[in-house]
Amino acid sequence: MFKVIMLIYISSLIKIVNKMTRGFIPLFLYIISVSVQAVPISEQLDNADYLNGKKTFQQRCSACHTLAENSANIIGPNLWHIFDRGVGDDINFSYSDSMGSSDLIWDIELIYKFLRDPRKLFPDTNMVIPEPVSKELLIDMIAFMMLETDAPNKPNIERVFIAETIDKNLPISERFPSFWNHLMSNTTHYRLVTNNTEFEFDAYFNTNGSVSTNLKGVTGFWHVTDHDMFCYAIHHLPFSTSEFVECFPIAAMAIPRFAKELWRSKPIEGTILHGGILPGRPTN
Repeated sequence: MFKVIMLIYISSLIKIVNKMTRGFIPLFLYIISVSVQAVPISEQLDNADYLNGKKTFQQRCSACHTLAENSANIIGPNLWHIFDRGVGDDINFSYSDSMGSSDLIWDIELIYKFLRDPRKLFPDTNMVIPEPVSKELLIDMIAFMMLETDAPNKPNIERVFIAETIDKNLPISERFPSFWNHLMSNTTHYRLVTNNTEFEFDAYFNTNGSVSTNLKGVTGFWHVTDHDMFCYAIHHLPFSTSEFVECFPIAAMAIPRFAKELWRSKPIEGTILHGGILPGRPTN
């Protein structure tokens, strides 16, 4: 009799626990999901750090995007008035299929989610973020972008300017030592892709302004502009795209990174260029 009572008791207890946890577990998972996907609120944006946001944008985005009104599209579209604009609305830019056909509107939530994982939203996007951005820096960067692109309801933060203290007469190696050592001591890897073929090669930027490669007869040159844009050209390629030119802000290379693919561009229509930095270079 005692065993029967105990079995009934245990069975009832299990039912009670199941009822209690049935609602708790989904709620717990919902809370976790919300915390992961949480987007910046106005209070966070109003307390953002302008200089941190500017630095983060320069290091991760400025190689591909401009912010100011009437600025040109480069590898990516100009971002002036991007907030409250349709995802693929710039008629002067060639978007990926999913972005070009999207009905979504860029707002704080969409931009936040996109910057956390671009290909989760648009699997065929050419945009690559070479290094993840922490939530704190992402809030600073979005606030900076809102201010610089004249967004509706932009945060109440003050633009902060630091006086230029670097002597422009100094050589590039002294003005930007991290950038210089990274580019001049390592291997730049390229992969050119068209609809039918792929072609890979390595390039080596040299301190004398030249670019050499691991391919016979394929050479190039580089130059830094007055606005600290690093521009280079590589030519005589044995490929449908025989040459290409790229320019990017030196600030975008301020953080040394190694990966086979760090950026993408379109040197000509129908050709995608994948670029990356590999550690070291051949001794020969």
